[in-house]
Amino acid sequence: MEKVYILGRREKIDGGVLHIGRYYALDGSLGSKVYIDGLKPHVVLICGKRGYGKSYTMGTFIEEMALLEEDIRKNLGIVIIDTLGIFWTLFYPNERQEKLLKRWGLKPKNFDIKIFSSEENVMEYKKKGISAERFLIKTSELDIYHWSQLFNLPLMSHISAIIGKAISELKEDFSIDDIIEYIKKNEKINEETKMVAENFLYMAKNWKIFDKKGMPINEIVKRGEITVLDISPYPEELKIVIVAIIARKIFEARVKERKKQEEAVMKKIEVDMDIPLTWLAIDEAHVFLPLEDCLTKDILIKQWMRQGRQPGVSLILATQRPSSLDPEVLSHSDIIICHRLTAQEDIEALNRVRPTYMHGEIKESLKKLGTEKGVALIIDDTSEAVHIIKIRPRLSWHGGEEPSALPN
Repeated sequence: MEKVYILGRREKIDGGVLHIGRYYALDGSLGSKVYIDGLKPHVVLICGKRGYGKSYTMGTFIEEMALLEEDIRKNLGIVIIDTLGIFWTLFYPNERQEKLLKRWGLKPKNFDIKIFSSEENVMEYKKKGISAERFLIKTSELDIYHWSQLFNLPLMSHISAIIGKAISELKEDFSIDDIIEYIKKNEKINEETKMVAENFLYMAKNWKIFDKKGMPINEIVKRGEITVLDISPYPEELKIVIVAIIARKIFEARVKERKKQEEAVMKKIEVDMDIPLTWLAIDEAHVFLPLEDCLTKDILIKQWMRQGRQPGVSLILATQRPSSLDPEVLSHSDIIICHRLTAQEDIEALNRVRPTYMHGEIKESLKKLGTEKGVALIIDDTSEAVHIIKIRPRLSWHGGEEPSALPN
């Protein structure tokens, strides 16, 4: 029987593993299969320079989650924060690499997905036969910090204060039009300031994402399903607000679910999960977890990374700029998958969190990767080991490849 390796797991439990690749020798030959634990919560960081396989590897993870045994998969939900609009191709089989897949003993396969995006994108996805729905956020879920982020305003600015006062006075379910109307009727605000505040709010209204009702989090996170949140049409300030709100709602929902589960165990009864254990995959992670202050850091670091094991939430983060990430991201990542890196500041960022069980500096290990795409260095903090592997080919179509001027 072929020997296999399961990273991120201490217990010898059958099932619930993600086949991500094979060991890679210096001569380019492939060895034993490598798996990653899919049962317990993890923080997985995927990094590497552009074009060497970050998004590809993230897609491989997602495929493997969807291929888990039914009794395990039904207890998991996968949400992809798609900043570039590339993960819709999961819906199509990878016929482009059919010969490569055959050499790995694999076949092209498509995956069922549900996409939430802008009104225009939804129309395009539906034409392709993909299940898609317009993404809506409940206006009342935004606090003053969110509005300040949206409009790139100081928290203590006059405009922020005006909007903050309006949302504190309005009822629970309100629209942007209700905020505008409140400001118009407020006689204490001069006309010039009103006009500036209203212009900001009309800009937000034109994004067509804010709604009185919004959508409950259990429509986005569903048992055994892949949800793609395509936020590529929106400006960066709005992307940050979207991720902050979604991540907070998932975390809070999972905390409640965990209490229900504990009570069920004590009472020896079965209970269905409304919100399953959740894996949140975030591409371009440096946007949401930068060195400087950012709304999303409070939720993703203080809640998901520091406290996420107990409620059962996991992160898969991909970035080409590890040096631009908050250092806590690197220290909390229990599995780091690093493709080729050449920028000195990125290598140094990884070296600063080099584990004691790793002999030599990370840059020496990275030299062993060569220039072949898809080869990666894995640091597994659970088994306290370092491995070099070749990521398996995608079963579904990869939408993140660089375009070429050559004819197809």
